[in-house]
Amino acid sequence: MVIIHMEDSMRLLSLLVALSFLCISSATSQISREIHKTLPLKSDGRLVIDTYKGSITVRTHDKPQVEVDVRIESDDSNSREAEMDVKDTEIDIDGSDAEVTLHTSYKDLERERHTGFWNNIFHSFEFSNSLPLVHYTIKMPRTAELRIKDYKSRTRIDDLRSDLTFKTYKGEAEINNLLGGIELETYKGTVHISFSHLSSDSRIETQKGSITIAVPKGDKYDLLTNFGRRVNFSTDFDVQRIERNKKHNHYDYQANIHGGGPRLRLTSEKGEMRLVEK
Repeated sequence: MVIIHMEDSMRLLSLLVALSFLCISSATSQISREIHKTLPLKSDGRLVIDTYKGSITVRTHDKPQVEVDVRIESDDSNSREAEMDVKDTEIDIDGSDAEVTLHTSYKDLERERHTGFWNNIFHSFEFSNSLPLVHYTIKMPRTAELRIKDYKSRTRIDDLRSDLTFKTYKGEAEINNLLGGIELETYKGTVHISFSHLSSDSRIETQKGSITIAVPKGDKYDLLTNFGRRVNFSTDFDVQRIERNKKHNHYDYQANIHGGGPRLRLTSEKGEMRLVEK
């Protein structure tokens, strides 16, 4: 006769529970699908990306084409729902050699999971959190224009030699070796921008995000700011501080860096802004 002590039974139960969670997690994490496509795009064309959450990685080359690799993966602990979500998430890819658009579409994911008043109230939040992650890896012509509309993805853009328009709500972004101008809007994202040369007018705006801008030593540009009184601003450059409300330590800043040039406008209500020389 085999006797199992209480302590041993508890250890066995804990092991079984851990294994079951591991199996569920593994099954869910493996639910994904991939899309690969190459489209023509002229060197002076435009790439437009409209997505919600996941990641965006953009690298550049000298070919007149866009190479698109997409991985859609589940972000839902319910393996059955996750499989359906990944299957129903669409990536709309369209355009010509003048403009290519990539759009993440969740329109087919709305299913009758929720009934009743309170379920409908919380449906929007729950649905948003369980949407699949979409990961874009892209190669594009280095001199083509890039426009991105995002909600909370992690983004990296390297070696773009053109203008960039980037709107994100609370995403994280690293923009390296940018030659051109940037139009950036974010609510509370974290963004690091490193210019190889600030050659066009740029506007960078956040509500309460954290933005770092690195400009090469010797670049010529005009700095203008529009800050709320709770903005934390620091810079390596010699700038003029303009008093807006001395009692509340409310200031703006302006300067003609190295004689002036393209305008760099910084706007924030209560975020953090750093302008550094590299």
